[in-house]
Amino acid sequence: MTNNKESTAVIDRLIEDHSEKAYVTAFRLTGNQADACDLVQETFLRIMKKAELYDAAFDLGGWLHRVLFRVYLNSRRANERRREVSLEPAYGDDGSAAEYKTDPNESPEKIMENNELRDRISEALGTLSPDMRACVVLVDIEGYNYEQAAEALGWPVGSVSGRLFRARHILRDILKQAEGEHI
Repeated sequence: MTNNKESTAVIDRLIEDHSEKAYVTAFRLTGNQADACDLVQETFLRIMKKAELYDAAFDLGGWLHRVLFRVYLNSRRANERRREVSLEPAYGDDGSAAEYKTDPNESPEKIMENNELRDRISEALGTLSPDMRACVVLVDIEGYNYEQAAEALGWPVGSVSGRLFRARHILRDILKQAEGEHI
């Protein structure tokens, strides 16, 4: 346990070092800029309220993700019936897409194909339940192993594995269907 001043400095560093990654993760989970910003803000507020409980032996990034996913799941469960979809794409300060980077050597056709695929994947992720979406984002997008994802979500490893298995099948079916309609 650290004293209050030290814990505040640690939390400030956490916010500075991890805010961009937290936003990208939140955007992948929520699917829109406003909800992602709200999710990150609520996450950091909760972390700041619990700053005195932070132990320097813990990984800051892991703690942040545990809080982020718990805030996300709690908010989704509370607002299960409410569904908002942004009609506008998210853009960064420089006018580029907020979370996607393109290779300058790619042809315009390849860039367009990749953007269409990302849009289809994002739309397909939006159809999953919050629990399944959290598993896909943690394991398949963020690169967590099953144990890390289970710890972040507060679930047994088997729950992560089962939900991820079902989510992947659902996504595969949706993307196959979308591919058939796209041709």
